[in-house]
Amino acid sequence: MSVTEFSRTADDPKQIDCGAPEANVKVAARVGGGESCPEGGYDSVSMSGRISYKLCLMPNVKQGDCLKGYVSQTAGYQKVSCSDPAKDAELVKIANVSDEASCEGTEAKRVATYSTPPTTFCIKTAE
Repeated sequence: MSVTEFSRTADDPKQIDCGAPEANVKVAARVGGGESCPEGGYDSVSMSGRISYKLCLMPNVKQGDCLKGYVSQTAGYQKVSCSDPAKDAELVKIANVSDEASCEGTEAKRVATYSTPPTTFCIKTAE
């Protein structure tokens, strides 16, 4: 999916192929409108209509990717070249477990864990 802004008034996310360059998030879980996302650092988008629900989103990235907008609370993540001065995050390790300890020994300054699917992002940030 492609989400350009996370806010109360965000446009509906655009469903696109996960391999497309602008596919910056993927759906990790779908929960009922009043429910919370599973444990983890998910972004979410509430969808309303005949049936209301919430999409729990995580960045659509791979190890070695660099992002702009990662440290923003509202901007959608944007993949950029790792030499881009606007980058604010680099994925130094991605583990298929939800465990902060998997980032030990890396240059990560931030860790994002997700329970569904079990994933840990080890992130080197500019801050």
